[in-house]
Amino acid sequence: MKIHNISSFSELHEILSIYRKSNRWVFRGHADPDWALVPKAGRNPYNKSDDLSVLQAWKRRAIEYVSNVPENDWDWLAIAQHHGLATRLLDWSYNPMVAAYFATTHNYDTDSHIYCYKPHKVLIPKNVKPEEYDRISLFKPNGVVPRIARQGGVFTAHGIPNKPLEEVLYEEDELELIIIDKAYVKELRFELNHYGINDAFAFPDLDGLSKHVNWYTENQEYWVSKDRTLEDEI
Repeated sequence: MKIHNISSFSELHEILSIYRKSNRWVFRGHADPDWALVPKAGRNPYNKSDDLSVLQAWKRRAIEYVSNVPENDWDWLAIAQHHGLATRLLDWSYNPMVAAYFATTHNYDTDSHIYCYKPHKVLIPKNVKPEEYDRISLFKPNGVVPRIARQGGVFTAHGIPNKPLEEVLYEEDELELIIIDKAYVKELRFELNHYGINDAFAFPDLDGLSKHVNWYTENQEYWVSKDRTLEDEI
């Protein structure tokens, strides 16, 4: 796997320019460099259960809260993933800045990672059911959740949830890694906010707005020294 190291916004911009010429690249940010490219259903303790059986049980209750019922179990998986259920989907984004944002949401005591993935296969939901699928591919859900669309969100569908993505890649797939130096991670979050990539952008609801205002308040000294106020920001 090709690895890029960055410690400034200019270096990040330079590296990301590599991926501009193809719209097939997707990106994922890891605030903890120890996180594997494994969906939640493949991690302990969720890997001790059959995630598709859990999905069916979840659906029986979730139907009470869904206004537009999905046409297939893949879109059900997308909704379940969005609302925190452990599924065999892994979140990615077409927007590398969104991935960079998620890579900065921690305590800033380690490096952070942005994975860059160019998949060979795209899943067609009508062609295969989740229980029949045993490979890896990109999955583009229907517009079932506004937040997914806002984040440029797509998924990888993992037919074998407990195997890391790098172990099940097709030969034609490409996977690269951007390592953000731990000394720069916190500053990157401020720079992303300058371009409107923050909690309020990633989570366009009252929860996201509250997270953003809290973060701003916690870090107000950063802007006080630059004659900037909360009112300017929101």
